[in-house]
Amino acid sequence: MKNRLILFNVIVTAAALLAFFGFGILVTESQYYRQAEEKIADVAEIYRMSYRDAGETVKMSTGNIRVTVIGSDGNVIADSESVDVSSLGNHLDREEIKAALDGQPKAVRRKSDTLGRSMVYYAVKADTADGYVFIRVSVPVDSVNGYVIGSLPLMIYVLCGALLCSLFANAAVGNSVLKPLRMINANLREVRDGTYKPVVPSTNDDEINNMLIDINGISEKLSETIKSSNDDRERLGYILNNVSDGIAVLDRSGNITMMNKNASDVFRISGAEGQNYRVLTADPGLIDAISGCLSDNTDIVTEYSDDRGSTYLVSVRSLERGFVIIVLSDITAVKNSEHERSEFFANASVAFGRSYIIALAVERISVNFLSVDREVNRMIGLINDMLDLSRLEENRKPDRVPVDLRNVADEVAETLMPLASEKHIDLTVTGNASVMAEKEHMTELIKNLA
Repeated sequence: MKNRLILFNVIVTAAALLAFFGFGILVTESQYYRQAEEKIADVAEIYRMSYRDAGETVKMSTGNIRVTVIGSDGNVIADSESVDVSSLGNHLDREEIKAALDGQPKAVRRKSDTLGRSMVYYAVKADTADGYVFIRVSVPVDSVNGYVIGSLPLMIYVLCGALLCSLFANAAVGNSVLKPLRMINANLREVRDGTYKPVVPSTNDDEINNMLIDINGISEKLSETIKSSNDDRERLGYILNNVSDGIAVLDRSGNITMMNKNASDVFRISGAEGQNYRVLTADPGLIDAISGCLSDNTDIVTEYSDDRGSTYLVSVRSLERGFVIIVLSDITAVKNSEHERSEFFANASVAFGRSYIIALAVERISVNFLSVDREVNRMIGLINDMLDLSRLEENRKPDRVPVDLRNVADEVAETLMPLASEKHIDLTVTGNASVMAEKEHMTELIKNLA
């Protein structure tokens, strides 16, 4: 910024000086032309007043002044230059001669056919004994141009000196102007790094000092806000890293903006912030769930199993401003419990069937009563375990109504009669009873007992 400012000021200064010098040259040139015209007008008037003879008049010429005496017929009578006057031609058509003939002499600038140089001409009409003649005085324009050209080196030196002074002056001014900005820049870096210290207004400019005071106030508030934000972020990070669930947050582009330690452990990846969510897993179900939530803002719940045998319930939810949160809850224990319960029911059913057959066979062949009683008690214990497990799983109170057990037993006996006949077993229902229970529970109980 400083270099651009200096360059701009130097260019502006150079342009201004060039314009000034150009205008000065034009004014000087115009002034010298005017002085030259006045000079030759005065000289011509002197020659007119002292005119006696053409030869003597042209001999009076001095310096670079050319004097020409022209007759009333337009032919040159005498010339201060060493030329053949007979070859100069008629001059009545020359502008300065016409002006003198009309009694309104004026200076005329044009190139001389004789000398081949630009000249300023001025002619006056001088009376003689036998009529009149024209006395024409001229000076070369080169004399004026020579002065202008001679003054150019001085102007160039002045221009270079002015530009050099402008360069140093702009550098000094630029440093003084940019110093407060550098102080503000350093102040903001300190705010970012947490090492903020107020800037002491020490310039000679009241406006800049007031600006620095305002910057101090803004920086102080910004520093407090950043510190508070960092504290909140640390607390949030501590909480997230100590919850049992894995948590990851994605932005609307699908890039990971935050992921806690448990989520990193689940996906076995670290430092994933800033990367796309596809680096987390190759599981198509989870990838589709995340993609669907990002594109449709649809909340999705799915399951994810890793190669370590762990199972997670994954909740993918859309948040405000396009963010997506992924929450992974470990349900491995629940899945294992379901598997164990399923195996328990299967084993209990087999054990119950065997126990009942043993008890019935023992009764038919009159085996020891103690053995029958032991098997029946074991069977009842298994039934109670299954009922307790089922009740705990449902976590609800039974809908108890009066149930006639005789009717329920008759229905069960009718259902099992074909199987009993096939196995040559007699089913007999005796007795009457009524209980407060769910009818379906009593039906299952009696069916299992049968």
